Amino acid sequence: MSTESIQQENAFKFLLDRFESRKPFTKKEFQQATGWTRQSFVTYWPKQFKTLLVELADGSYRVGEVFRRVASWEKFRGHVSQVRRVAADYTTSTFDTVLVFEFFMPLTNEGYLRTALDALFYKDSILVRLRIAGVENVKARFPLQGSEEDGAYLERMCGWIAGKFIGYSISHVNGRYRAGELKSIQEASDDFLKPSGRYLVDETTAIVRFIFPCGKPAKNKFGATGSYFDKGSAEGDQETNKEAENIHWFFHALFVQSIVEIVNGEDEIWLLESGFKHKLHIWRVQNT
Repeated sequence: MSTESIQQENAFKFLLDRFESRKPFTKKEFQQATGWTRQSFVTYWPKQFKTLLVELADGSYRVGEVFRRVASWEKFRGHVSQVRRVAADYTTSTFDTVLVFEFFMPLTNEGYLRTALDALFYKDSILVRLRIAGVENVKARFPLQGSEEDGAYLERMCGWIAGKFIGYSISHVNGRYRAGELKSIQEASDDFLKPSGRYLVDETTAIVRFIFPCGKPAKNKFGATGSYFDKGSAEGDQETNKEAENIHWFFHALFVQSIVEIVNGEDEIWLLESGFKHKLHIWRVQNT
């Protein structure tokens, strides 16, 4: 076995021991255990070992849970030849104010819905929606800056929107609902024999979710300690609340209008709003 392989195995045994004991250690202790010179250790540290460790407040380290992925000599030997990103590399951005919108609608609309939403990933489509909403209405939310002309103003609005509306997610849930007035078992059974008689209906629902953080986040280095989550959330300041209101307005102008138009014909469309505000919006077809 080469000298380097012996030193790598020494590193593995040291980390495995500290992972099992949960005992913290210093960089110097680790270096001495491996047998590497200081210069070699400095070279290998960021590429092979730092990604497996979590730095503690006093500057010492502990072996992170990610070590489970390389907890055998064979896997560890494969790891040291690669560079991996793990929890120790992350920083957290915490937003105290967030807006969440969730549309509920039958799965049959998903294809049309994706087409309408995907169009809003492009500047051309956003400009069209802004003009439909009315440029003067947009200016009421975001005033002109100095002698700014409409072209430059709309470019600025597209930039603001691009920073907020980045994507959406769609999930599918199975459900059952009653498709009429409350009936007895016998009445429901009698209706079931009729061509149009469905009392209980099974339906797959598509849930389209949008999440919008508001304001400036508090940034911290990630650490697997309880103190991070023990901190209470602060109330949003006036600037953050204003931004949340603007996001709310633009969401209606850009997305709600498009979604309601594309799935027009459904008996009901539901929109659940949470976070900054907690509301349920229901669009129902009017009986004529």
